[in-house]
Amino acid sequence: MKKLFIINIVLCIIIAALTSCSDSKTPKTEESQTTSAPTTTTAEQTSENTTVQTTSVPVSTKTETVSAAAYVAEFDSHNIDRLSLGGCHTGFVKEDGSLYVWGCGFERQLGNGEYTIADSPIKIMDDVEKISFGFENSAAITKDGSLYIWGKHNPIPDGPSGLFMCPDVPEKIMDDVKYVSLGTYHTAVIKNDNSLYMWGENSKGELGNGKSGYYEYSDTPVKIMDDVRCVSLGFLHSAAITNDGSLYTWGCNRNGQLGNGKSGESEIEAEPVKIMDNVQYVSVGEEHSAAITEDGSLYMWGRNNFGQVGNGHSGENEIQTEPVKIMDNVQYVSLGMLFSAAITKDGNLYMWGENGSGQLGNGETGNEALSSVPIKIMDNVEAVSLGNGHSGALTKNGELYMWGNNSLGGVGIESDDYRIPVPTKIYIP
Repeated sequence: MKKLFIINIVLCIIIAALTSCSDSKTPKTEESQTTSAPTTTTAEQTSENTTVQTTSVPVSTKTETVSAAAYVAEFDSHNIDRLSLGGCHTGFVKEDGSLYVWGCGFERQLGNGEYTIADSPIKIMDDVEKISFGFENSAAITKDGSLYIWGKHNPIPDGPSGLFMCPDVPEKIMDDVKYVSLGTYHTAVIKNDNSLYMWGENSKGELGNGKSGYYEYSDTPVKIMDDVRCVSLGFLHSAAITNDGSLYTWGCNRNGQLGNGKSGESEIEAEPVKIMDNVQYVSVGEEHSAAITEDGSLYMWGRNNFGQVGNGHSGENEIQTEPVKIMDNVQYVSLGMLFSAAITKDGNLYMWGENGSGQLGNGETGNEALSSVPIKIMDNVEAVSLGNGHSGALTKNGELYMWGNNSLGGVGIESDDYRIPVPTKIYIP
């Protein structure tokens, strides 16, 4: 058991699990008129499977152990409004603005002042409007536009600024913030005037300020663009959408994650490069990317070793260097470390990619259980968020379901197996 625990901790700290434009809350916008799609290749036809039946096993007390059952206390799941998953930790915001977290806190990412694992939700803050959880870090925006951060934000020894720090409780660092996205070691915010600011590591040009290099970093916010409405950060790359629907990407492009038709270890874009038009939403994962156009088409590109691009291919040398169309009628998309999820406009949740810990939710686990095409998992879904190897979804009636890797408590479900292969309702005693 000790060896397994150490292996899971090492797995959790290898690479980033990254965030989307904001915390997981499906955009509620009127359907846009159909627009011409950008020039891309055509994906193989989407595969639809039978929905996996979800489980819900009541637990009467916290001390009672029931396989594949969740125990959550002191809140009503029907009031959950926002959801975000980090590398090995999970958080949600209730309708009253209270923020709860659980999972791995070895880098203080839980915000409770402790270096520990929490297997049940801990209340951290009030008056929260939005959240974004990164690999080992966390951020929240309160209703007055204040930005708070905690966890591992890649501190530099004797750094001159308070932005490079590892606070163990939420610490305010900025005002007038509308959106925040966390990468592994870099951060982006959209201010109320729609200006985009970034800071953190910049070894591969991921800040977009025209610089790159091993010793390049910024410990203070640098203004990158104006007129920005959406931003998402990956491991070493970044993406943003301007108000006219233009999608820009920048940073590392070793596996085609920028979508500009190139790939290679030396491929770096240190400034934003325009990739597509008519884009409504963007989400980036470890080294793959996704965009939803105004007509509801989902396009994806980047590293595809586990089928995470969803184009029917997978393999160590599989790279998609340009946007390829995967699905129609898509409302929302979220990317994890090596897997992906999308919600259609009728509320159906589809998932694809790596499935070693059951993070796809189709009842299977193992390296050979990957899916290179979208598989239907649930219906009646409002929002979805993905972490390193665990997944979470909110239904339209406000119920929370979790599944995937639970070795460090991110799923929050009591089970004899750290792999939870099907969506399991977080039950209220």
